[in-house]
Amino acid sequence: MWFLRFLANIIFRVFIRVKVYGEENMPESGPVILASNHVTMLDMFMIGWKIKRKVHWMAKAELFKNKLLAKIITSLGAYPVKRGIRDQSAVKKTLELLEEDKVIGIFPQGTRSKEKNLKAKYGVARFALESQACVLPVAIWGNIKLFGKAYVRFGEPYKIEKTKDSYAKDEYMQIASDILTNIYDLMSVPSNESKKQ
Repeated sequence: MWFLRFLANIIFRVFIRVKVYGEENMPESGPVILASNHVTMLDMFMIGWKIKRKVHWMAKAELFKNKLLAKIITSLGAYPVKRGIRDQSAVKKTLELLEEDKVIGIFPQGTRSKEKNLKAKYGVARFALESQACVLPVAIWGNIKLFGKAYVRFGEPYKIEKTKDSYAKDEYMQIASDILTNIYDLMSVPSNESKKQ
């Protein structure tokens, strides 16, 4: 773990300059759902290298077919989820981690998208309501390539209060879309430049 963090420091300071804002918004304890837009394969690394708490990422099952990659992302806390079906084992794992006051990382869109896309999977809303964990929106944008410059901005954590026992799918979808809106609203460099890395 320490070696990967050391390697990330080199990569994101020299080869891809990544500026991180608002990392202090990560709650020091308690269950957290870290929700981010998904731009590249490097997203979980760009988000995780500046924060102290370990993020348990929901990652597509296909990534675990490569033994080396599987070893790396598993050490970072990632666990597989099968896309296109209701993966009950992944749902159970997610809720168990939140019950244990862990941080889980979710890409609400379910796939990579370089353009603004408010089409979200409803899972993030379901987890937020059932666990009553804080939602921490995080935005990633910029020129994410060799010697490019990218930005990561953590928003303010908030809780989505559960107001009834059950929700319809379209209600979950609206909540998930609202989470994505909060993520995209973060895509600007804060005026307070004192928090530069």
